[in-house]
Parts: sequence; structure tokens; C-alpha cells
Amino acid sequence: MKSTFVVDLSPGDDICELFAIRKVDLREYSGGKMISLELVDRSGRINGVVWNSARELIKTLVPGGVYKIEGSVTTYKGESQLTVNRIEPQTEYDPEDFVPRGPYLYDQLDERLTLAIGEIVDSHYRELLDIIFSDGRLRRSFLQGVGGKLWHHNYIGGLAEHSLSVFDLCLDFSNRYEELEKDLILTGALLHDIGKVQSYSMANAIEYTDSGRLLGHIVIGDRMVTEAIVSVPGFPEEKELKLRHLILSHQGSPEQSSPVPPMTSEGMALYIADLLDSKLSALRRIEKKENRPGVKWSNFARLLDRHIYFGSKGDKDEEVG
Repeated sequence: MKSTFVVDLSPGDDICELFAIRKVDLREYSGGKMISLELVDRSGRINGVVWNSARELIKTLVPGGVYKIEGSVTTYKGESQLTVNRIEPQTEYDPEDFVPRGPYLYDQLDERLTLAIGEIVDSHYRELLDIIFSDGRLRRSFLQGVGGKLWHHNYIGGLAEHSLSVFDLCLDFSNRYEELEKDLILTGALLHDIGKVQSYSMANAIEYTDSGRLLGHIVIGDRMVTEAIVSVPGFPEEKELKLRHLILSHQGSPEQSSPVPPMTSEGMALYIADLLDSKLSALRRIEKKENRPGVKWSNFARLLDRHIYFGSKGDKDEEVG
């Protein structure tokens, strides 16, 4: 079992610890060839570099594999990195050391999912959800799945946590805006990211599956729901069309990986709920990682195209403690 995690590392530390490899690349430098690594555990990521025997060693390094790393923590362009002196593959380790786990237990998410499905009154949508989530393997994958690779809800349980949070937002929206078809948007909320159960693998690091990278979770999710609808006797064509539109449009535009933009009230509301929950999750992750006493701003967040302002939260927390 690991005792030292990425979050614990500081420049000058000598380490002998297990890490999973997320990326590995052979690169040229002025002295020849070197190996560039991205090493991960459940607490975060750190870059690594191997200077010696690069051509031979890289043939033995596999993304997703767990390795014992001996070396030291150095810095490069202001960021910590591991200078690796020795690296050996490992077969015995605790997988939970490498993929982070979310704040909710499996049973908590399972109960919340059951209650959410119970909110659906429409017989067609209810039967569709019952068919999909009565599949034990799929239900487990949904409850244990991740919401993303790096950006939001990127931990075990993140997919269900995100989907149920979007469900709660849509429930509030439907109670506020009478033009929203309640059962439609709530069903869409639970199913909008269902394709992620086939889009990500969690073999010691969160990574895309082949179908996840080639097709994307939206296309996969649309196919899964379309196939399940066939098992619901008399499922109306209009309901199928509107539900599929929610899945296909929930990320807002082709530039954001949705085949179509939202073109219904429910589609617009679901897009906003999904956007809000994913963005706030990303901000929580950034603040948890970077906010500390004396630091008021985050590093530049490329996917948000901005810095995030923390204010004096860290200083106030320190004073109270």
C-alpha cells in the first residue's frame, strides 16, 4: 500500500514509491533521447523524466501500468517533476491508491438513484429507466463510473454524483417553469451521460476506452437509449425523438461536442444544468488543489481561459483554525 502520494511531494524529496503511468513518450534533447512520463495516483499527477537507457526502457513501459519509482523531486519551469533513477513494474498493489474516490458511498448513490427514478410518473419514461438500471452490471458501472478524465467529477462515483446533481437542478427548474415537461427533462438528466459507462476505463488511471475516443459518450449514450427503448412496448415516437434530442444536445453546440444545439425548452434547461454542475465541480477541484494561505489566484485554467479568484479564503481559514 502506498504511503506517499503526489500531493505530499516537495522539491528535494527522495522517493521510492508506487505510481501509475498515464502517459509515456520518447523525446529528443541535446544529449540524446529521454523518456517523458506523466505519473498519477489518487491525489493527482506529476511529470517524470528518465534520462538513461531511454530507447531500451521505453519498450517496457505501458500506460495504465503501476511501477515502483526511485528518484528525486526536482523542478522544471516552476513545476515539480520526478527525476527517475529506477523504475520497475509491479503486480501487487491496491487499485484504490491510484483512482480517486468521490465523497459519496456506493450505497448512498444507489439509494439516491432509486429515489430519483421514483420521481418519474410517465409510464414510458419510468419503464425505460427501470429497464436500463435493472441491468446490474450497467447500474454498477454507472454508480462507480467517473464523470470525466481530468476536468470534472473525475473520480469513482463521479458519474452518478454529477447525473443526480443535474437531476436535482432539473427538478427545481421544472417546478419553477411550467413550460418544462417534467418527466422528460428528469429522464434526460439521468441519462444524458449514460454513454460514459462505456467511454472510460479505470485501470489504475482514468483513460478513454477505444469506443470512448472514437465515438464519444454522446453518440454511445444515444445508441444505448435507442436500443433500450425497443424493449418498452408502445414507446411513442415523439417521446423518443425529444429524449434523444436531450442526450444529443446537452453539451450545447458542435464546438462543445454535441451533434446538435438544444432546440427545445427542456434541451436548453438540461444544457444549463449540466454546464453549471460541471463548471462548479471543476472550480472545486482547482480550489482544493491550489488554494492555500497567501494565494488569492489560481494558475491559468486553460479550459476556462481564465484565472480563478480565491480571495482571502485561505487566510481566513488559517486564522480560524
